[in-house]
Formats: sequence, C-alpha cells, structure tokens
Amino acid sequence: MWENEQELSGALRSEVDGPAPVARMDVADVLRRGRRRLLVRRAGAAAGVLAVVGVVGFGTVALSGLAGPDHSPPADGTTNAPLVTTSPATVGPEWTTVNQPPRTPYGTFTPAWTAPPPAGREILAIPECDQSTVGQHTTWLNPRPPAPVLNAWVLAVGQVASPATVSELHAQTFPANKQKHPDSVDGHTQWIDVTDEHGTGSVDLRAGHTTLAPLAAADEEAFAEGNCAPPRRLVRSDGTVLQYYTVRANEPFQSLSQVLRVYTPTGDIYAISLLNFGSPDFTVQEDQRGFERTGAGRETLPLTEEQLTRIGLAVADAT
Repeated sequence: MWENEQELSGALRSEVDGPAPVARMDVADVLRRGRRRLLVRRAGAAAGVLAVVGVVGFGTVALSGLAGPDHSPPADGTTNAPLVTTSPATVGPEWTTVNQPPRTPYGTFTPAWTAPPPAGREILAIPECDQSTVGQHTTWLNPRPPAPVLNAWVLAVGQVASPATVSELHAQTFPANKQKHPDSVDGHTQWIDVTDEHGTGSVDLRAGHTTLAPLAAADEEAFAEGNCAPPRRLVRSDGTVLQYYTVRANEPFQSLSQVLRVYTPTGDIYAISLLNFGSPDFTVQEDQRGFERTGAGRETLPLTEEQLTRIGLAVADAT
C-alpha cells in the first residue's frame, strides 16, 4: 500500500489514472532512484506508496460485516520482532530457498538528505536491486479481497500480534476514472496498525491476479519486490505457494517493508506486507490520489517472520 510495497505494476498504470506505487497490497514497490526521489516529496505506498486514480475523501474506516481482531494471546507467547530477522520462518512445513542465482546489487540503501531517518537511528546497509521484474502475467489492480480472505487476515493479525495493540481494520477505496479509462476499476487498500513500546507499524493486504499456475507465477516473480537474494518458498499440497521476500529499505526516512505473497490455484494472489510505519505517519495527498508520508515511523518492523508466516498460512487456508 505504501513504500512496499512496495508497491503497482505496469498493468495498473495502464488501467487507472494516476501514479503507481512501490506496495503494496491490498499493494507497488511503487522506479529506482527516480521513484525514490518522488516518494521523498509525495510518498505514500507500499511497499511503497499506493497512489491510485480518483478524487476521494480520506477515511480510515472499518469494512462493514467483518469480524474484528481477536486479541487473545498466541499459544507460543511470541512477541515483537528485531529490526531484521534472518532465520527462516518456522511455522508449518519446511521452507526452501528458491533455486535461482542472486542478482547483483546496484548499491546499498543510502537515505536521501531530504528525508533521512531520525537522529540516532541506525542506517542499514541493505543491498538494492531494481524492481523491474514484475511478472508479465500478473496484474495488481487491488480489487477488494473476498470476505473469507479478509476476515482470516484480520483475525490472524489480531491473534499473532498480541500483546501489542491492534487497531481496527482501516480501508480506503480509490474510485476508477471512468472518463479517462472506461475499463478501469476501483482500487482498494486495507491495513491494520500494530503498536507496542517501540511505536506503531502496520500490516497491509493487497490483491492481484495471475494467468499462470501458482509455482510458475512465483518463479516469474522471484525478484518482484526489488530483492537481490532469491526468496524462500513453501509449496502446499493443494498447489498453493507462499513466497517470502527479504526486508527492503525505501525512501523516505529509511522505511522498511517485508512481503509474503500467497499464490493460489485459482490465480488469485495476496501480498501481505509488514511496514515500520502506520496511520500516524501519513495523510492523504492534496490531489487525493494517494497518501503522503509525514512521519518516520518506528525503527523496527512490528512483527517477526514467524508471526507473518502464521498470517500468510491463515490467508492461504481461507482461499
């Protein structure tokens, strides 16, 4: 939805009027230096920034008819994450590293002088690779996720994040510009804030679609999040593929994101992103076509890889 995300693809840019993200989710990782400098001035998505067509008022409202987060503590008593986790997620069957060679970084993350991290925050030397490898058979138009998937995601975030404070489900719709693009569709983004003693971060969800089988789509998008190292992967018995990308740093303020994608046999894809910033750190842009970052957020991601894995497995079970 924001710097992640990363994060929309070229297909989104061709369908709607307005800038595309890094985001995530529910969006792009929404390019390279030019995009990063733009985000310093106007940032707001996914992975990046989600900037989708439409002139709308900004609202962080819960979607109707959905169950709220379950704040009961997880059975294993997990707590919040260190800044960058390096060990494989341990929930469920064994994960494997995708058998593709790593890419050569064009450099390491260096904050822009116009939007550096807060004083005293460690500068992370995270390798940087371009984000030009989005799958040619995948579109990220951010439709509203089906109710079972959205409910499963909301409940899982509430369960695994305890004892952190979890917000209501926030949602924003960006109406399509039918006058300019008659075939365009509304874009939807949704996120949940997670707050503990380290500050507020968030978890977002975005939806896409592919014409490929899950494993082929995951192979095609092995480096779609701007990662240099190959991702880790779990292939389930029904063919669903969960794909884990490394932590990324983006402008402004050294914004951190980590993405877990779920590729389903139906062709639906869900990208679940951890972000080190949340609702207190952005506002709607003046043109009301996206979000503008105003705050640096927290130093750490709000959840561990294990917690994110449990959320991903819940989403996979609901598809």
